[in-house]
Amino acid sequence: MWQISAVLTVALAISLGGFKMYYNQAEAEKELARARLEQSIANQKTLEQEIGSQNDHIEGLLQNQYDTMQQISSLEKDRQAAEMEVTRVRKTFAKHDLNSLSLRKPKLIEKIINKGTLEVLNELENITTPTAD
Repeated sequence: MWQISAVLTVALAISLGGFKMYYNQAEAEKELARARLEQSIANQKTLEQEIGSQNDHIEGLLQNQYDTMQQISSLEKDRQAAEMEVTRVRKTFAKHDLNSLSLRKPKLIEKIINKGTLEVLNELENITTPTAD
């Protein structure tokens, strides 16, 4: 009977040794999984911060683009208004032959030109005069 007890004791020792090896391996795998999980959490936080930073940058760029488009639109309206004014002035001058009119009525043309020149000079003076703020 002692032989059976000895065999069972050896089998129990082998079983305990095998269980201990399995337990150590399982603990090592859990520790590795825990380390990977912590690394993944840290990576996710970094990624979320970077995405937030990039989203803020994109919003700033979109706002700049919107402001630029507003300025371009305003300049385009001003350009169209100036173009219409040029067209109006061209039509006005096309109606009158200033050469023949100046030969027929030189005093009238001189008076008109002097008046226009005075207005331009006064406007230029107003524009260039520094104002006390």
